[in-house]
Amino acid sequence: MRLLTSVLVALCLVGLLPLKARGQGSTLGLKGGVNVSSLSIDDPARPDLQIESRTGLVLGAFLECGGESWFALQGEVNYSQNGARVTDDGTAAEIELDYIRVPVLVMARLGPEDRTLYPIVYAGPQLAFEVRCRARSDSGDATESDCDSEDLDYPLETRNVEFGLVFGGGVEYLLGGFKVELDARYNLGLTNMNGGTNASSVSLENRGWSFTVGLGKLLD
Repeated sequence: MRLLTSVLVALCLVGLLPLKARGQGSTLGLKGGVNVSSLSIDDPARPDLQIESRTGLVLGAFLECGGESWFALQGEVNYSQNGARVTDDGTAAEIELDYIRVPVLVMARLGPEDRTLYPIVYAGPQLAFEVRCRARSDSGDATESDCDSEDLDYPLETRNVEFGLVFGGGVEYLLGGFKVELDARYNLGLTNMNGGTNASSVSLENRGWSFTVGLGKLLD
């Protein structure tokens, strides 16, 4: 927990130490929710791929650092279950791509400063570090294997690090010394996660929505 807190503090302190937020300082909290993710796959050899979303969990921690009356910076460390269900020529497989995601979000609060409930919008860059990649086939005995297993019809070698962007919004509610945050965001992966020898011709990029609720403690 100390390491996680240190990472979040380091993310938020960049450029923010001289600033002060609308009557509050920093907020440290936990969040969780649901991912509805998919994959953008461009494979000229398989133009008829059918791609469906995968529903998974997202769990993490955040540190919101104060800025000007309308501005804040929020750093997060989240465990995120991503992937998709892919069907090719009648054969279906579910690809499970799980990540540790580290976004740094520039946040704008809307409305007067004396409110306890106000909308927020935010955007920012994100790094993601792959935790695992598994593929589960629906054919036969529905076996599950690592994505690069030779037992699969189409082994997939993935990259370990992804760069992307986050866009979202929601509401924050101040309740005594605590803050409740409800938000929805879109995760746009910009890295071709195909790390195989055919990466120049076949691209695989993460896409998806996250819906979370967070509870934070005002630190000062």
